[in-house]
Amino acid sequence: MLIALLFGTAITADAQWSVGVKGGWDYTSITRSNAGRIDETYSPLSGYDVGIQARYGFTNWFALRADLSVMRRSHRMDRHLDYLDSLYTEHHNLYLMLPILADFSFGGAHFRGHAMVGGYVGYWLQDHIKGKTYWMTDYVMYYNPFDEKRPFTQEDRRFTAGITGGLGLSYLIDDHWGLNLDALYYYDLVSHRRSSAHLQDPRYLNTLSVTFGVTYQF
Repeated sequence: MLIALLFGTAITADAQWSVGVKGGWDYTSITRSNAGRIDETYSPLSGYDVGIQARYGFTNWFALRADLSVMRRSHRMDRHLDYLDSLYTEHHNLYLMLPILADFSFGGAHFRGHAMVGGYVGYWLQDHIKGKTYWMTDYVMYYNPFDEKRPFTQEDRRFTAGITGGLGLSYLIDDHWGLNLDALYYYDLVSHRRSSAHLQDPRYLNTLSVTFGVTYQF
């Protein structure tokens, strides 16, 4: 009944499609248990978010929006041991993301504010790691920098899903072209590390994305 009501409202309100491109900055942290890793600290890193977007307006205040984007969701781990110097690993994770958002807007005919909430699915495309580790031979410590693509293993879960929401601003330049600025927060509900009977080590990524977009309205 709700779907029928929305479609009926759309017909009477002259519903419209818009499509566009977007690009911008993101900032990702990791949520992980610290049990057994007292020498490790985790910190967020910046990345990017680029892609395409489509929006279907049912009324002048409600729409559904879908984005398809490539996001670099990165974070860093530092090890702190008295006998080791500046050991760290940066994970630069590349994801394909598809959020579906309910878009509630308010304002005038040209300049509008947006409140958005929904969910997303994603797929882990690549993990590029860089940092510094160590190895020993004949009681001599050697430091080894690395910068390489990490192959996936059976312990990795490449599918992810979660919830997202945020705020946005849009400006309609004329009858067709518009600009939008969005800030969305992505919170994983699926760990990208598989648990086993011997090791429970869930890891979730949390990403703030700020993007600028150009849209065309049909």
